[in-house]
Amino acid sequence: MPFAEDEKRAGARYERSAPLCDLTGTRLKSWNIVARPVQGAQDARRPEWLGYTRPVAGPVDVDARIAANHRLSDAYNILELDAPEIALRTRPGQFVMVKRALGREPLLRRPFSVFEVLRDADGAPTGLSLLSKQVGSVTRDLFRAQPGERLRCLGPLGVPFSVVDPPTRAWMVAGGVGLAPFATLAEALHARGVDTTLFYGGRSSNDLYRIPFFERLGVRVVLTTEDGTRGESGRVTAPLARELASAAGQPLMLYACGPTPMMRAVAELSARAGQPVQVSLEPVMGCGLGGCYSCVVRVLDGSARFVRSCLEGPVFEGNRVSWADLT
Repeated sequence: MPFAEDEKRAGARYERSAPLCDLTGTRLKSWNIVARPVQGAQDARRPEWLGYTRPVAGPVDVDARIAANHRLSDAYNILELDAPEIALRTRPGQFVMVKRALGREPLLRRPFSVFEVLRDADGAPTGLSLLSKQVGSVTRDLFRAQPGERLRCLGPLGVPFSVVDPPTRAWMVAGGVGLAPFATLAEALHARGVDTTLFYGGRSSNDLYRIPFFERLGVRVVLTTEDGTRGESGRVTAPLARELASAAGQPLMLYACGPTPMMRAVAELSARAGQPVQVSLEPVMGCGLGGCYSCVVRVLDGSARFVRSCLEGPVFEGNRVSWADLT
C-alpha cells in the first residue's frame, strides 16, 4: 500500500484546522489545528505515537456515486463509493460524514469509518467502502441503496491511527461492526511488515465478515462468538487476556473498536499488561467538523476536560479516555 506516495499526491501537511461550516457540512472554509510533536519519537516527521503527528490533508465534500452495494446478510452491507478525492487522502482510522441527498431527512449527516480504500489495477485510489449495520433509519436507507444512486460524502475526517513498525507487533480488537476501521489499518501494517493479529468477536457467526480479506494480508485471526457458533465461545476479551499474559515484556500496540464496554475492557487489560492501546470511539456526531459539540468526550490530561472527538479523535490513547463517563 503506497501510503507515502499517496500523501505526496494529496498535498499532505503537518498543520490543519477545523473547517468552518454549517451543520450539514456543505460549506468548507479554512483549517486551523496545529500538529504537536511527540516526546521521545525517533523521527518527529513520522507518527510514532498518537497526537496530530501524521500528515493529513483537509477534507473534501463530494457527490459520490454508489458503485456497488454488497448485502452480506439481512443486517450488514458494504457500500462501495466512487470518491477518488477522498480515497486519496484517507488514512487508517479516519471517517466520512454521509447523507443521501441535501434537503432529505434526516437533516444531518452520519459518521462512518472508511472500511476499504478501493484501487485500480495500477494501485491508484478510486473510491472507498463503508461497512454498515442496520440500526436506524439512516443505515436502513443505506442498506436499500442501489448502484448508480449518489451520496453526499465529506471526508476524510478525524485523527488516524498511528501505525507501528517492526519489531512491535500489532493486535487489533474488533467487536461486530467495529471491524470497520481495521481494513485500511491492516493494509498499512502489512506494507510495513508488521506481525499482526485480529481478535474479532460478535454475538454470533452472523456478525463476523470479511475474514479472508485479513487472512490474505497475513493477519492471524482469532474469532469468538457469544453463542459459540464460530470460533471460541465467549467474548473477544478472553483470548486477548490470555495472550497478553503470555506476551509480557514484548513490544505490542493494541488497536480497539467496537461496543464501548468492550473497548473499556481492552483498555483495562492493556493497562494491566503495561501495553499501549489506541481506541476508535464511536460517539454521536452532528457535523464531524467541531461545530456542533455533540461528540464531546471526557479525557484525562492531568485534569479532566472535554474534547470534541471529531477533531481530537476518533482515535484516542486508551488510558486518556474517562471510561466512566462513556458507559
